[in-house]
Amino acid sequence: MALFSVLILFAVLLTACGGGNPATGNNTTPNNKKAILNLGAHVGGPYVRATSPFNPSANEGILGFVYEPLYFVNQIDGKETPLLASSYQWSEDFKKLTFTIRENVKWSDGQAFSAEDVAFTYNLLKKFPATDTRGLWNYLTSAEAPDAKTVVITFKQSYTPLFYNLASQVPMVPKHIFEKVKDPVTYNEDPVGTGPFKFDKLTPQMITYKKNADYWQADKVQIEELRLPQVTDNNVLLQKLIAGQIDWGSFFPEGSLDQTFVSKDPQNNHYWMPPYAMFSMYINLTKEPLNDVALRQAMAWALDRDQLAKQAEGGYVDGGNQYGLVTPNQNSYIDSSLEKISYNKEKANEILDKAGYTKGSDGVRTKNGQRLSFKLNLPAGWTDWEKMASIIQANLKEIGIDIQVNGLQQANWTDALNNQKYDLSIGGTYSGPSPYYQFNNHLNSANIGHNGQNWSAWKDDETDKLLNQYVSNSANKDEQTKAIHGLEKVMVEKVPFIPLVNAGGWFEYTTKNFTGWPNKDNAYALGPTWSFPDNLMVVTNLKLKS
Repeated sequence: MALFSVLILFAVLLTACGGGNPATGNNTTPNNKKAILNLGAHVGGPYVRATSPFNPSANEGILGFVYEPLYFVNQIDGKETPLLASSYQWSEDFKKLTFTIRENVKWSDGQAFSAEDVAFTYNLLKKFPATDTRGLWNYLTSAEAPDAKTVVITFKQSYTPLFYNLASQVPMVPKHIFEKVKDPVTYNEDPVGTGPFKFDKLTPQMITYKKNADYWQADKVQIEELRLPQVTDNNVLLQKLIAGQIDWGSFFPEGSLDQTFVSKDPQNNHYWMPPYAMFSMYINLTKEPLNDVALRQAMAWALDRDQLAKQAEGGYVDGGNQYGLVTPNQNSYIDSSLEKISYNKEKANEILDKAGYTKGSDGVRTKNGQRLSFKLNLPAGWTDWEKMASIIQANLKEIGIDIQVNGLQQANWTDALNNQKYDLSIGGTYSGPSPYYQFNNHLNSANIGHNGQNWSAWKDDETDKLLNQYVSNSANKDEQTKAIHGLEKVMVEKVPFIPLVNAGGWFEYTTKNFTGWPNKDNAYALGPTWSFPDNLMVVTNLKLKS
């Protein structure tokens, strides 16, 4: 399944986000009646207006604060929370999904929200394929609203894993507005949504949102105004956090947050970096000798994942595992009978020796006249990935593999991944509420090319059979777990790609003005300002500190 643009997602993962009330840093007006939440959600140049929820570069907050999905599905534990739909029901053959649409919901312009809007939204994705960033219509035949409270989604075949993308990742839009729009991607008028906030104004330096008094769960929202200033760089954002001018930030920190941020106000300053995906090294299996499983196994044993996590990601996340699981979230799926691949250069060298790769005078191995020298692609300027690349280079040199780090413009890096025009490449391994999502995205042979995410071009009948086994056993969790164990075995024994480190949801916050933030003890959502619809769950859970 195609997911959101690689570029956009990693831009938000790896750049800082920032904001605050630059004038005063206060969270209330002088009469202390107006609760203002300051968000660090934009680092870089001035804001450029992009108000459509279908714009891959939509302005921060449009998704979540203005537009909502039908359900929230927590990636950490899989818990489902009804939003614009109050319930759902699968048919016995799992080919029809029926949503009951919540009543007494209004669009922010006062018009009633109904099932007709929901069916229209899904059909809009079909009419304008550029908006169907999750490839839903590869699996659907129809989306209909038989009455004002009911939407029926019909599938080409049973495919229950699509629920997450269908219900939790599609923002609902008003039919009475978007039916007149010629291009929903470039539509740029003031947004009309069902969410807790109304779009207020945008300048090059600031976006503001005002509370939607008619929001269907307005009693949960104690914030009167959201302010999202433009911040030039990470350091400025950090200083605004320290100064109390920002309540909620999302950036990858250089250095220790315990020293630079928490120590300034240990009672109120906090951070939480929950793992939700992985960064991995993809291997172009269409090239020799990278299609040799022995070579891939040796590389997997040669990488020091703990070092990658500590030095490249500041120790905020754990090293990856060759099972292909996001841990500890997915610990319950680990097949303990499988060999655990960890840093062992001696074993890696043994594998290469046995496979007939011999070292030359320069220390680089060759076989059949082919020298083990490869380019490792990554986006230029992504500092944590640059550190990872340097460690990978050193680790693989120890076993006789020469790595040339190849920093590219982001568009060129993405194009190379999508079209298998690379040797090795660092990339993101996108997950979901179960391990099926990362395996399907990156191992399903149907996702080779056409902007699919099987970037290694892994084509394996056993893998496709296991993915189908998971899907066809929607009512049998034991069989689904067996399928996941089988996919872990493929990862360990055949090494289609190599997980490097967990990807963290960078999240810094202060409890000086608001409480109720998600954290490791109350993991009701991911914390980053950009994570949709987790950001919606956060603003409806925050409480103004008395």
